Amino acid sequence: MFDGSAFRTWPLVFAGAIVFATMFVVLMLLVEQVLGSGAEPTRAVVGIGGAAFVGYVGTAWIIRLDLPEVHNRDR
Repeated sequence: MFDGSAFRTWPLVFAGAIVFATMFVVLMLLVEQVLGSGAEPTRAVVGIGGAAFVGYVGTAWIIRLDLPEVHNRDR
């Protein structure tokens, strides 16, 4: 079902990580608007976005270790 095609090249990985982190930042801003004092980029918003970015890149790195076409191209 999942073949790892989104993780074949590093530009695709970083583009996906930026989109993923942006979704989390927007979600956090919406939550702060509804529950907090307003939609401001606080330390928590930046931290969640950064954690989402690093988590996506880390997961892609682990998945890329098992992709045979990545290993064959690098040699």
